[in-house]
Amino acid sequence: MRFGMSLPRVRSWSAWTARLLASLGGWALALSLASCLMGPDYRRPEVAVPERWDALMLDGAEMPSPALREDETPSAEWWTVFQDEELTRLVELALQNNHDVREAGYRVLEARALVTAAGAGLYPQLNVAGSYSRIRRSETILVGPTSGAPEGFAPPGANFDIWNALLDLRWELDLWGKIRRSLEAAEAEAEAVAIDRRGVLLSLIGDVGQTYFRLRELDDVIDITRRHMRLREDSLALLRAQAKAGLIDDLDLRRAEQLVAETAAQLPELERRRALEAHRLAVLTGTMPNALELESRPLRAHLVQPVVPMGVPAQLLERRPDIIQVERSLVAANARIGEARAYFFPSVAITGTGGFQTSEFQDWFNWASRSMSIGPSVTVPIFEGYTNVARLEVAEARYRQMLERYHQTILTAVREVSDLLTALQTRTAQLEQVRARVRAAQAARELAELRYRKGLVTYLDVIDAQRTVLTAEQALVQVERARLEELVALFKAIGGGWDAADRTGLAEDYDIHETGEAEKRPSVQNRDDKR
Repeated sequence: MRFGMSLPRVRSWSAWTARLLASLGGWALALSLASCLMGPDYRRPEVAVPERWDALMLDGAEMPSPALREDETPSAEWWTVFQDEELTRLVELALQNNHDVREAGYRVLEARALVTAAGAGLYPQLNVAGSYSRIRRSETILVGPTSGAPEGFAPPGANFDIWNALLDLRWELDLWGKIRRSLEAAEAEAEAVAIDRRGVLLSLIGDVGQTYFRLRELDDVIDITRRHMRLREDSLALLRAQAKAGLIDDLDLRRAEQLVAETAAQLPELERRRALEAHRLAVLTGTMPNALELESRPLRAHLVQPVVPMGVPAQLLERRPDIIQVERSLVAANARIGEARAYFFPSVAITGTGGFQTSEFQDWFNWASRSMSIGPSVTVPIFEGYTNVARLEVAEARYRQMLERYHQTILTAVREVSDLLTALQTRTAQLEQVRARVRAAQAARELAELRYRKGLVTYLDVIDAQRTVLTAEQALVQVERARLEELVALFKAIGGGWDAADRTGLAEDYDIHETGEAEKRPSVQNRDDKR
């Protein structure tokens, strides 16, 4: 149902138009100020989380607690706590060149554009239209011209032209908050997309760190294997000399040759696995496989035990990208409820056209050819096949879905942190036992070699002792690598390091540009220097 009005011609046409526009603008402003927002305002759901991280760890004196600090949160460049310059270089290279990060950056730009489009309805829509028509009126018509017909008062059988140049105006007054709720939802969805990019960055840094430590683990294992192979080759050379002199039988010699071949056979597989990790690291940093030069460095050069600034458990709600992303989606779903409710109320708009209209081209833009129609229109929804009811039910159902997802995401986040804290506890105890195992295996090897030289045991005992040492040293490296990987995963589980008020990237040190790239900003000191 629509109601409208058109304006008669008066002598002071321009003055009357100005007064009318001023009056309509004043009414529009007053109605906008007095308008209301449909739907509930968002309130964060209440969630019960542990007060301290100690509640998520194992009890017992035999389980040492990892080094944590709850009075601090990680810095933006949290990976620097591992004190590895090469790791820092690889992370920064990945942040600049990784294509997943760039794709996420373009998604942020897309979401920002959608916010602009969602808010466009708050402003008047103005269009220009020009047209020309050649018209002939029927000679047999029995009625007068209908309203709005271009024939005007032309007689039957007349031929004439119509030249139009008009401005078309439409301004919908957001009395019930339909547009503003839509804009609120679009802004929340854009923040969710920006937080998703934050999650991509955090996952990328975690993948780079874990892949790097696996590569260094293989460097260490390869170094240990080669060292043992050299020792066994030296033993084999000695045994060959003794066999040539008839001091030992061929059985010990063949056992020694078997041990050397067994150790040498491990190296190709270790080299293959290292190449795969190097390829993965190259792709993460945005380069082709084999294009990234990574010299061999043992994992023992990275055996650091950083103190993890955890913050308190409640800060997970402000730091974990997945939690914040779901919450922003929950805000958007809540706003969509208000938008859906606004469809039940009348829609008020100011519409109008104005310009020049004539049947003679030479008079097209003469002042006497001006025409105008302007006024308010009201559309009242009466029956639309339950469309508005269904729209509201859909919005409310989606809100409930997002609410359940929000609670589940928090539970999953707390579980992941709890799992990693437990793993670090048990890993610390495991490290002590594995180190003791290495020391015992080395002592047993020395004793077996000494007793073999005295003829008290066979060479088979020496072989078993050497195998035990190699296995124990490789196991120690594996446990050390697992501990470092779990530290990286813990930083990732608590949300990394960033400012919770920043919704676009990696704290204030990284920003998104029109290219979609993550580029490191200058430090505060550097910015001050540039000023």
